[in-house]
Amino acid sequence: MAKLPKYYGGKETEKKWQNFWEEEGIFKYDENSDKPVFSIDTPPPTVSGSLHIGHVFSYTQAEIIARFYRMNGYNVFYPFGFDDNGLPTERLVEREKGIKPRDIEREKFNDICLEVSENVENDFKELWQSLGFSTDWDQLYLTIDERSRRISQRSFLDLYEKGYIYKKESPALYCPNCKTTVAQAGTESKTSPSKFVDLKFELENGDDLIISTTRPELLPALVAVFVHPEDEKYSDLIGSKINPPLFDLEVEIKADPKVDMEKGTGAVMCCTFGDTTDVEWFKEHNLALRQVIDENGRMNGLAGKYENLTIKEAREQIIKDLDKEGYITGTRKIEHPVNVHDRCEHEIEYIVKSQWFINIMDHKEEIKKQGEKINWYPEFMKQRYTNWVENLKWDWCISRQRYFGVPFPLWYCSDCEEVILADDEDLPVNPLKDEPNKTCPKCGSNDFVPENDVLDTWATSSVTPQINARWGENDDRMEDIFPMNLRPQAHDIIRTWAFYTIVKSFYHHEEIPWKNAMISGHVLAGKGSKISKSKDNAPSSPQELIDKYSADPVRYWTAGARLGRDAEYSTEVIEDGRKLINKIWNAIKFSIMNLDDFDKKQEGPKNIIDKWILHRLTETIKKATNYLEDYEFGLALSTIEDFFWGEFCDNYIELSKQVFFRGEEDEQLGTQKVLYRVAYDILKMFSPYLPHLTEDLYQRFFSDFEDEISIHIADWPEANEDCINKEINYEMEKILEFVELIRKSKSENNLSLRHPIDKISYECDYEKVDISKAMKQISFLLWIDKVEDDFEPDYTAESENGKLRIKIKWGEK
Repeated sequence: MAKLPKYYGGKETEKKWQNFWEEEGIFKYDENSDKPVFSIDTPPPTVSGSLHIGHVFSYTQAEIIARFYRMNGYNVFYPFGFDDNGLPTERLVEREKGIKPRDIEREKFNDICLEVSENVENDFKELWQSLGFSTDWDQLYLTIDERSRRISQRSFLDLYEKGYIYKKESPALYCPNCKTTVAQAGTESKTSPSKFVDLKFELENGDDLIISTTRPELLPALVAVFVHPEDEKYSDLIGSKINPPLFDLEVEIKADPKVDMEKGTGAVMCCTFGDTTDVEWFKEHNLALRQVIDENGRMNGLAGKYENLTIKEAREQIIKDLDKEGYITGTRKIEHPVNVHDRCEHEIEYIVKSQWFINIMDHKEEIKKQGEKINWYPEFMKQRYTNWVENLKWDWCISRQRYFGVPFPLWYCSDCEEVILADDEDLPVNPLKDEPNKTCPKCGSNDFVPENDVLDTWATSSVTPQINARWGENDDRMEDIFPMNLRPQAHDIIRTWAFYTIVKSFYHHEEIPWKNAMISGHVLAGKGSKISKSKDNAPSSPQELIDKYSADPVRYWTAGARLGRDAEYSTEVIEDGRKLINKIWNAIKFSIMNLDDFDKKQEGPKNIIDKWILHRLTETIKKATNYLEDYEFGLALSTIEDFFWGEFCDNYIELSKQVFFRGEEDEQLGTQKVLYRVAYDILKMFSPYLPHLTEDLYQRFFSDFEDEISIHIADWPEANEDCINKEINYEMEKILEFVELIRKSKSENNLSLRHPIDKISYECDYEKVDISKAMKQISFLLWIDKVEDDFEPDYTAESENGKLRIKIKWGEK
């Protein structure tokens, strides 16, 4: 008989089983298996620094689901990737190495990016392994590796040929800090303090018109003034000219219903460009272009004496000059939303550039319908996707003026400017180093100019299903894993990663990328503040937590949240995980102690307690399984825990002790059979959450009776309907009510549960309930010597509903 140590081994034991899983290939995806595939489109974490506990929170939740489906007979495809191309990696290099991409030769900077990202990726992998992730590391991909670059470029070519991609000189969202265009999904709204300035403009007749603005630095970019067509106070001015202060300009007053008559004075500056409304007016009214902010975030020559000032410097100086010249009639402080780049939180500007776009606006309804085909967990997250699509105002700009990224697979003819696309068999290409093996189809020239921009990071991340499925490669496996079964991700990137992946899948394949989307919440540092890299507000690093508590208690904390809900970081819950681990260890230790000479061929349950625990086990399995199939890992864990702590530990183990210590042999054999089944099924249900502990206990005892090399490829517990017995369950509920009444009686008399009861009598008014069936076990559990009717009681009690009544004569301790 196996003998367990007093305590579980913790972190050292975890490392042992992590090595075992890797050496034995327990979690390998088998391309030759005839099992149904369950494929997971795991988020490739961005290589932009260290991971925080928010990552541990959401990634572990998805990993729990991977383990559940593996135990349910699926050939689980659970890969990992690292998103190492593009701006986040560049910014990491800038911070760590103190260099800017334009300060050194492009290829040398890219080599440094590769070196830095490799070091970070090794740290990431080590963290996931230390948490016991059941990933097949043979499926690892990087978004900058050769296959990913090839598939990303193949995606561009396919969309170009299908007419979804175009190039156009157009106002684009631009980050002066990162010196690149960004997509709408790459921006966030941030509340910022500002100042409304009331300025005097001069009308044709010499009168003044007051206009309020928060951006006086855009006065030299003024191209029109707009009023609402129904605003009576300005109706006579529509079509007339007006001059701004400080700058020698004359523009027309125009009418447009988008003007908010209640904001400011009801007259609005239109500058190219201050916001999206300016862009819309520019296009709808065919206005002139006066772009006064350059790509470095400074004022250009159109700003006159303010040239070369930063935006902030220009704003301050222009306000001073306006005040000096008497143009300001009033100011007031405000808080208003501003558009910022989500990577650096710098305010976004609008720059006219020639950019590549993917057409979104012409297909919004179709894209919205694709989202409706996906099962969203929780379901309300689908509305976030729908709202995002409905409120889109821009096509997807995929050009980035950076160095480290996937290049556009194209050149331009230097003679006629024709776009020259790379051939698929030549991918991946770097147009800065490679030449097309063709002549210009339009003019026959052999002289080409490479595209200098790189693709948006999301243009590659949006084809992670295709990268996993090796789309278009010699070893293409699209038929095996696409569409994928599951996309786990956080709710904040529904507008980016989910949206872009759905768009690409629809445009490429007229298919959804995955059948189910499992949306996790964030970890909060307190007061609703999300833990993030940029804020550096995590109370502890993941590795520190693992070093202090070991992996399984940390995993337990991640699993306690409701799907899609934010949760506060809690060391108390991690401590609860440690307590649970100790309790499981001791409960299984007791079970093993009483399974000496156990034989799986023994006959089944003989008494009501054994039959009852099998009924409750079956109900627990069914309930937990249903929750996990709906990706409600937290509710499933709560269900399993309630059964373990309540029915199994508090009642079944305690009541079954009499059988092992005093019972007849045939009853002992039946209880052994039940105890083995329940203990093993409990371990299997806990195994997705606490993989190291459950593997250790499995290998110490249960592996001698089971065929699988690891508990994690054993079958998920079966809900045996033959064990369902509602009559026995009802009867045991009342018997346990009787037990609780005795326990309460001891507590109210300040006696320990082990204090002897010399005599007890009881009355039960529940129909079809025979307490005597379990009286041997109850007497042993609660130290009852005799059951008699005729004695003078020391204490009487009854249940709240009066159905159970007891009389007690206390014994001597």
